[in-house]
Amino acid sequence: MTENDEIVVAVRVRQGLLAQGIAALLALSVPVLLVLYWLTIPTGAWVWVAIGQALIFAAVVVAIVRYRRVCVMVTPTHLIERRFFIGTTRVPFESIGRVVLLEMHRTMASQSRLQMFVLDKAGLPLLRMRGEYWSRNGINRIASHLTMAPIEHIDHPVTLDELQSTRPEMLYWFERRPSRMP
Repeated sequence: MTENDEIVVAVRVRQGLLAQGIAALLALSVPVLLVLYWLTIPTGAWVWVAIGQALIFAAVVVAIVRYRRVCVMVTPTHLIERRFFIGTTRVPFESIGRVVLLEMHRTMASQSRLQMFVLDKAGLPLLRMRGEYWSRNGINRIASHLTMAPIEHIDHPVTLDELQSTRPEMLYWFERRPSRMP
């Protein structure tokens, strides 16, 4: 971001997911580390286990810091996404063609989640906010500030299969199925 950018609204990714991830990591790593220490302390090789544990701990700290930085912001001229891996994406409002809000679920049995797709004038995705990571309130707060483009509300819940067959260009590459693309 530049010093001239004034943030109008900013939303952060769900923090509960971070706690779930840390709990899962602890549930998997603590028993393994205990066994490794139990097996290596008598032989003196426990130092290598401690070094491995320190490296894993450092990687987890870096991941936590990066996760806590993830956010979507609206300034008077841009939509900004600070990502976990790739860095920051700045989308000027002039390049936004439309915004699509829909309820999507993976299968008919799963609970639907709100999704927001910000598309360019050609219909290609510029930004996507998935309900798995962003709160419904956060998605709606960002959408309410994107008034420079038409907002399309899909009234009925959509399955991933339906989206793959009707609008595959809106999905991430790993969600598309080449056999279903037109």
